[in-house]
Amino acid sequence: MEFELHPSVTLESGTFSVVTAPEELVLRGLNGTPALSRFLFLFVCGNYSRLLSGIRRRSTHFEVRRAFTLFQLLAILREAHHTILFIEHDPTLYDDAGALLPEVAGTLAEASRTALVVLYAPRPDPSLRILARRADRVFCLEGGGGNGGRGGRGAARPGRLLPPGGAQTTLEVFGWAGPSKA
Repeated sequence: MEFELHPSVTLESGTFSVVTAPEELVLRGLNGTPALSRFLFLFVCGNYSRLLSGIRRRSTHFEVRRAFTLFQLLAILREAHHTILFIEHDPTLYDDAGALLPEVAGTLAEASRTALVVLYAPRPDPSLRILARRADRVFCLEGGGGNGGRGGRGAARPGRLLPPGGAQTTLEVFGWAGPSKA
């Protein structure tokens, strides 16, 4: 199973993807993909959600869970039986997390064996950078700002750090560059 969150972001089953993008772009993708209503979809957020009030999913297959602590997040991820796990990153959950961050990253990667796992944040932060080390794919989008250019006003374009023409790059934006799986 795969779905297009944005023209430059295709998410696939069996992968753990990290997505950084403006809220409007992600909401447009979540609300504008009717095929998502066919799958068991779990939306997980923390203490504060930037997306939840904008999601317009009306399906019996759409479930929302809130994690107010890191341990609740781990329990939710381990118990999930959904086809799609969409986790809205809440950096406050990782305050004083220390050695637990790699465990969370491992749990996200483990969950991707049976599901499509997306960790979303509007912008990278130190804890997201650590979690992204275990991701299969990392997408960085920014909102278009001017009247000219590609797509015009309000359109998205890949982040400045991505080379043109689909060339492969490292995870420099997250402060980590590991070996490529390609």
